[in-house]
Amino acid sequence: MTSSTQTRVPLDLRLADPEGGPVRLGDALAADLTVVQLVRYFGCLPCQEWLVELDRSLPSLDAGPRTVGGMAIGGSADYQAQWLRDERGVALPLLLDPEHQVRDVVGAAKPLGWRMMNPKGAAAYARSLRHGYRPQGITRDTVRSPGVLVLDRDGCVRWTHVGTRIGDYPPLDTVRAALAAL
Repeated sequence: MTSSTQTRVPLDLRLADPEGGPVRLGDALAADLTVVQLVRYFGCLPCQEWLVELDRSLPSLDAGPRTVGGMAIGGSADYQAQWLRDERGVALPLLLDPEHQVRDVVGAAKPLGWRMMNPKGAAAYARSLRHGYRPQGITRDTVRSPGVLVLDRDGCVRWTHVGTRIGDYPPLDTVRAALAAL
């Protein structure tokens, strides 16, 4: 986990909504601070579970006088993002970045490689299964690291967590504390 105000994600980055419509990153950053989950892919069980928890907890993340928003960005699986929205009721924006532009800017593009074999990743999958999440189709982005960013309205990275294994997301209380410290 690191804090940073030197890295900036370009506001004119072109992403897509689950239906394929264009979304400019700057237009999606409507709050003072935005918690951005970098999902491996939208069908990843621990990614789904953390996303649902973020979506439900968003109102409690407000950082004093500043507003806090949320979104998830994945490289692929638009149909899985639609499923999360339609079947799981996720209300925050689910955006696709097939070129992994955001990951490249924040240093989260390196594949997990051998770290995919970490037993804690398997435990994260088993925990999500016990919590009622079910596997979705595996995509080409399964090798990506999970991550969480806090961006301000200017696209400056204010806080980062890049996971080192499958399911390596910070507790929401850690994100809450990071937001309060900004």
